[in-house]
Amino acid sequence: MDAGYHLAYMAAVAAGGGAHLPGILANQQPEPPHMTGLDLEMTRMAQETVQETVSEEVFTTYKASVPTIPHAQPHPADIVEAGSLAAMALPPTDYPLVETILENVITSGKLSALQLEGVLYACTRHQMVLPNGCRAGFFIGDGAGVGKGRQIAGIILDNFARGRTRHVWFSISTDLKLDAERDLRDIGCYVKVIEGCQQLDRETKVFGLPPGFKEGVIFSTYATLVSSVQKGAGAATSRQSRLDQLITWCGGQDFDGCLIFDECHKAKHFIPGKEKNSTKVALAVATIQRLLPKARVVYCSATGVTDVKNMAFMERLGLWGKGAAFRDFEQFLEAIQRRGLGVAEMLAMEMKGSGMYISRGLSFRQAEFITVEVNLTPQQVKTYDMAAHVWNELRQALTSAIARTGTNNPRMWSTFWSSHQRFFKQLCMGMKVPAIVQEAKESIEKGYCVVIGLQTTGEASLECELSKHGGQVSGFVSLCKEIYSRFVHQHFPTYIQGQEEKEDFWCRSAKDLLLGFADKMDLPNSPLDEIIDQLGGPSCVAEMTGRRGRVVRKTLKSPPQYLLRDSDTTGDMDSLNIREKMCFMEGKKLVAIISDAASTGISLHADMRASNQRRRVHITLELPWSADKAVQQMGRSHRSNQSSGPLYKLVTTSLGGERRFAAAVARRLQSLGALTKGDRRAATGADLSEFNFDTPYGRTALRNMYYGICHGEMVAGVSLASVTHSKYEFGDFNCVMQECLTHMGVIEEGGGASVKDKDAGVVGRFLNRILGLSVERQNLIFRYFSECLNANIGAARREGRYNEGLVDITASSVDIVGDPREVFHGAHNGTNTTRHVVLSVDRGMDWDRALQRAKNHEKEKDGFYCSRREVRGRRLCILATQKENSTHLFKVARPNTGVSSFDEEISEILSRYSHVDTDVAEHGWKQQYEEASQHCIHGPNCKNGQACTVGSRCYRVSLLCGGIVTLMALLERTVAQFQVKLQLSKVECNLRVVRVELRDGRRIVGLRYPEVLIPLAEKAMEEQKIIQRFSQSQAFRTQPTILSNGMLALPSQTTLPPQPDNTTASAAIEPVCPIVRKYLSRATTPPVTIKSFFKPCSTIKRTTSEGTVAATKLLSQSDSKEEAAGQSKAKLTDSDQSSASQASQSSADSKEEASGQSKAELTDPDQSSASQASQSSAMHLPGTSQSGDDVETADQSQASLTSQTETTIDDLPNVNSAAESDVVVLSQESASTQSSSFDSENKSDTYNTSKDASAMEKLSIKRPLGTSSANRPAKRQKSQKSGTLMSMFQKTKKDEVSKLKRLTCPICSVVMKPGTTNGELNQHIDNCLIG
Repeated sequence: MDAGYHLAYMAAVAAGGGAHLPGILANQQPEPPHMTGLDLEMTRMAQETVQETVSEEVFTTYKASVPTIPHAQPHPADIVEAGSLAAMALPPTDYPLVETILENVITSGKLSALQLEGVLYACTRHQMVLPNGCRAGFFIGDGAGVGKGRQIAGIILDNFARGRTRHVWFSISTDLKLDAERDLRDIGCYVKVIEGCQQLDRETKVFGLPPGFKEGVIFSTYATLVSSVQKGAGAATSRQSRLDQLITWCGGQDFDGCLIFDECHKAKHFIPGKEKNSTKVALAVATIQRLLPKARVVYCSATGVTDVKNMAFMERLGLWGKGAAFRDFEQFLEAIQRRGLGVAEMLAMEMKGSGMYISRGLSFRQAEFITVEVNLTPQQVKTYDMAAHVWNELRQALTSAIARTGTNNPRMWSTFWSSHQRFFKQLCMGMKVPAIVQEAKESIEKGYCVVIGLQTTGEASLECELSKHGGQVSGFVSLCKEIYSRFVHQHFPTYIQGQEEKEDFWCRSAKDLLLGFADKMDLPNSPLDEIIDQLGGPSCVAEMTGRRGRVVRKTLKSPPQYLLRDSDTTGDMDSLNIREKMCFMEGKKLVAIISDAASTGISLHADMRASNQRRRVHITLELPWSADKAVQQMGRSHRSNQSSGPLYKLVTTSLGGERRFAAAVARRLQSLGALTKGDRRAATGADLSEFNFDTPYGRTALRNMYYGICHGEMVAGVSLASVTHSKYEFGDFNCVMQECLTHMGVIEEGGGASVKDKDAGVVGRFLNRILGLSVERQNLIFRYFSECLNANIGAARREGRYNEGLVDITASSVDIVGDPREVFHGAHNGTNTTRHVVLSVDRGMDWDRALQRAKNHEKEKDGFYCSRREVRGRRLCILATQKENSTHLFKVARPNTGVSSFDEEISEILSRYSHVDTDVAEHGWKQQYEEASQHCIHGPNCKNGQACTVGSRCYRVSLLCGGIVTLMALLERTVAQFQVKLQLSKVECNLRVVRVELRDGRRIVGLRYPEVLIPLAEKAMEEQKIIQRFSQSQAFRTQPTILSNGMLALPSQTTLPPQPDNTTASAAIEPVCPIVRKYLSRATTPPVTIKSFFKPCSTIKRTTSEGTVAATKLLSQSDSKEEAAGQSKAKLTDSDQSSASQASQSSADSKEEASGQSKAELTDPDQSSASQASQSSAMHLPGTSQSGDDVETADQSQASLTSQTETTIDDLPNVNSAAESDVVVLSQESASTQSSSFDSENKSDTYNTSKDASAMEKLSIKRPLGTSSANRPAKRQKSQKSGTLMSMFQKTKKDEVSKLKRLTCPICSVVMKPGTTNGELNQHIDNCLIG
C-alpha cells in the first residue's frame, strides 16, 4: 500500500475506537493502561494481519523437470525436497545434453530424470564466467541414495564428448575409486580412471607419460592433494607437491575440464585472509581453484556445510567477490550470521533459483525415530555423585597447588576442563551400555539386525594404559579411570616454581590422595569393548572403526586380553572394515558397530541385493559432534533400493548435562538443513528441536538466569514451584544455585557473586560444566535454565518477535492482485531479480471451520464468547481456545480476521467477554463473517471508505520474492527509520519469510514487507549508490602518485575515476561447444579386454545396441561443415595424418571435410581408426579377412600408406538381402565401429538391390601398411593381429602353402622382401607381438 493508503488506514482505526497506535509500537507496551475494553478490541483488530502457522510440511515429494530430454525415466526411490525449496523453481535452460547421453541410458533409467536434471544444470552453470574471470561452479547437495556419483559421471561424459578430455575427481578414500569406475561404466562411459598421482608416478617413463595416461579422470584423495613426492636422485633430489603435479597434468591455467570435489565438507575449515590458520586440505582446495580459473568446478556433498563460515572455500558459487552483492566472504558471513537461520533459508532458495544448487534427498518416510531416555539406577547415581565430588576436590586442590608452587601455565585450566568433559562423556556412555545391550538383544529376537553408532573409540586412552603395563592388560580397561589418572599424573604440580628439586609436601600428599580416589570409584569399562563382549564377542559383532586393537575374551571363562583386530592384516583398516561389512551384509554377523572411520562410503542398509534382509535398528550410543558426521552416520543404514526403512533410536540419559551433546548436534543439524536443504528441520528428518538450547533465546535465558542467581532474584516469568517441585524455599534454592556456579568455575570462590562476561552467554560451556555436578543439582539447575528459556520464548511470541523460520499463511483463499513487478533494479548482477507481489487474502473463518476448531478444543474454558458491550448495535463474537502447555494463555479466533497471532490472558478475555453456548453464538458469528467481506468493522458509513481495512476479511499482503538476501540490510534499515513516522505495527515491522498457496495451486515464497516502504527503500538504495560513487571519486582525485624521483603528483582532474568492481562487472555466458565425434566414440566404446583380444573374429548380431545406433544417427545428421570446424580446433599430430585425411575424403562432402581435416594437427595415436570409424558420413563395411590378392608388396605399402577399400557404397548389398543372413562376420579391426557401420547401412538409399547375400562374404578391406611395425599405434596393431593370431594354430590348407613360402608375416600379413632371412622374419614377428 502507498503512504496515503496507509495513513487512511491509521485514521480509520482512530475513527473506529480512538486507539492510539503509538502505544503498540515495537519497543512500547502493547496496550496503554487507560484503554477500555472496546478500545482494546479495536486495537487488536487493527494489529491483526493474517494467520501464520509454522510450516508442518518439512518435505515435499520431488518431481524432476527435464523437458529437453524426452523419455527420461523417474527415479526408482522415493525422493523428497525441503518444502521451502520446492516453492522455488529452477531457471529455464536449453543446454543440448541429449546430444551426448546415449538413448538407451535415458530410456533404461540408468540416468533417471532426477539425475539428468542435476547433470543438465551443472553443465548449464559451467557456461557462465563470473565477473572475476573464473568459471562459475555448481553445488550438488543431494543426500544419500540419490546418486551423486552417476551425476558426476554424466557431467564428465558430456565434457569429454565436447573435447575436454582431462578431469580430476577428489574424494576421501581410495576405496571409492571402484565406485567411481562403476558409476562411469553404468552410464556407458569408458573413460580411463587413473588411480591418483601414485599411478602417474608408476607410468611416467624417461620421455614422460604414455599417451593413455595423458587424458582421462584422475581419482585422487584429499590426503594425496596435500602430500608431496620426492623427485630426482642423489644430490639433486627435491620434493614436488602433488598439487603442482596435478596442475602440470591438467595443463596449467588454461585447463577447462572438471574439478570434482566429492564429499567437499572435508575442506570446510578455510579462513580467507588467514590462510595459515586454515587446514591443509581446505587451503589446497582453495589454491587449486584459484590456479585453474577456467576449470568446471562441482561441489558435491550430502551435508554441504554445517555452518555459514564453512562455505569459505566455495568461491566459484559467486556469492561474494568482484561483481557479487557482497564485497568479500567476511561481509557475506556477517550478513548471514547476524540475521540467523531465516536468512540462511532464503539463501538456499536463492541459490536454487539462480541455477547453482540442487538438494534432493531420500525420503525418511520409511524410517522411524524414537528418543530413548535411560533412567539411571541408584548404584549409577551413587557412582556419578562420587565422581562429581572427586572432580570438585581435584579442582579445589589444583587451585591450592598452583598457588603454593607458583605454577604459571596458562593452559592448565583449559586442559582441566577438557579432561573433565571427556571423563563425564565416557561416564555417560558407560552408563548407557546396559540399555544399549538390552535394546540390541530385543531387536535381534524380533528378527531385526542392529547398527550401533558412536564417534570415539578411546584408543588413545587404551594405548596409554597398555604402555603403563608393558602391553599387557589384566582385564577390561576403564577409560574414565585412565583419563582422570593421566591428568593428575601429568598436570598436578608438586614442585615449587624455580626450585625444580624442591617438592612441596602438601602438594605431594594431595596428589597421592587424589590418585587413590581413582581406585575407590566404581567406574564403568570401555563402552565399545563392553558392548562387543556382551553381544557375543568379535564372532558376532562386526566392528567398523579405526582402532588397531581391542580387549576381548576368546571364551566366556577366559580372561580378557589385548589382541589386534586382525592378526593377518597389514594394518590396512579400510580393507578390514570392508570385510567386516561383508560379514554383516551376508548375515554372518547381526550386529555392526560403526565409528567416524566408517561413516562415509559404507552401506549397511537392507539392500535387496544382499543376503541380510532384516530391518536395521540404528542405535546412537554417542551422537557425533558435527552435523555432517551425524548425517553420514544415519545415511549408512538408510539408502535407496532397500527392502525396509531403518528404525533410529537416539539414546540419551536423564542427566540434564548429557543433553549437551544432543544440543550441539541439534544446532548443527538445524543450520545444516537451512543451508543445504532449505529448511532447518530437513537435515535428516529427525526432530531434535527439543534438544536445541544454543539459540539467541537460549543465550538470553542463560544471562537472565546468571543475573538472577548472582543478585538473589527469581527470573521474571519463572515459577519457583515449577523448578524445585516445592522442595526448596527461594533463599535455600538460590544458595544451592550459587554453589553450583562455583563448582562449575563460572564465578570465583569467595570473589564476589558475578559471572565473567566471556561465560555469561555461552550455552555450550554451561552444558559442559554442569556435567560435573551431582545428579540432583545437575537436573535442578538444568530445569531452571529450561524454564528461563521457555519464559523468554513466550515473551517473544507475545510480542511477535519470535522467529520460527518459514511460516505458512493460512486462509480460505489467496489471489494475486495485478502482475508482479520488478523492484530494486541494479541491485543484482546475477540471474536473480527481486519482484514485488501483492496478495489479496481472505483471512476470515466461517462457521463450519469455527465449529471444527471448537470440537478440537474442549477444555473447561474453551468455547465461544460474546462481547459485554455492543458495537454499532451488535455484539462481537470470538472463539477462545487454551494453548498447549499453558494454563492462562489462550488463542483467539474471530469470524472476520481468523486466528489471532497474539496470545491473551484468560482474565483479560473474561473482563471483556462472556461465555455463551454454540447456538447463541451462531447467528452473530455468521452475521459478522458476511458483513466483513464488503467493508471494515466500522460499517458501510466509515468516513475513510474502502481505504479502511480494520477488521475486514480481505487483507492485502505485500511480499518481496526472488533476490532478498543481499537487500536485507537495506530493508531492515528502512523499517527502523520509518516505523515511528508511519506508525507501523509490530507485526508489520517483523520481517518474516512466508509461504502461501494460491487458489490455483501455485506456491509463492517471499519476505513479508510493508508496501509503503518499498519506494522509500529504493530511493535509499539510489542515494547510497550516489554517495559511494562520490566518495570513490573524491578518493581518486585526492590520492597522490609517487613518481620515480620520489616526488608526489596529483592525478589530472579530467581523468575519470575507476568505477567500483561490484557495479561495473557482470557475468558472461559462453556458447556451447560442439560435439567432437571421435571423443564421443572413444568415451562410449568399451576397451579391448583379454577375451576380445584373442578372438579371431567377432560374430555380431544384426541387432545392435539401441543407444549406440541412436548416437550414430544423431552424429551423422549433424552438418559436415560444423564437423570440420569442430575437428579443426583439435590439435592432433601423428604419423597417421594421411590415412585420416583419406578416410574423410571418402565421405559425401569430401571437399569440405578434407578442408577441415587439413587444418587439424593430429596428436592422438588412435586418430586413424577413430577418423575412419566416426568422421565419415558414409561408413565402410569391413570384410572378414584379407585374401592373397589384397596383399600389397612392402615397396607399394611404403609408397602409398593408404587404407582404401576395395568396395564402394554402390557395391554394398541391400539391407533386405543382407538380413537373410543371421550374422555378419567382421574383422577385429572393425569391431569398434560395428554400430556405426550398421547404422550407415540402414540409412543408405543407394544400395544396389541386385546384389545378393553372397556378396557380403566377398567384402574385404586392405590393411594400412606402414614403413615399420613400430610406426603403427599400439592399439591398432592389437586389433589387426588379433584377427589372425589364432589362425596360426589352425590346420594349414593347401592353397595357403604358397603364401607361407613367400615369407608372409603371420601377424600383420606383410609380405617380406625377397632374400629376407629367418632371423629377420622372426625379429619382425617379435616386434609385431610385442608392439
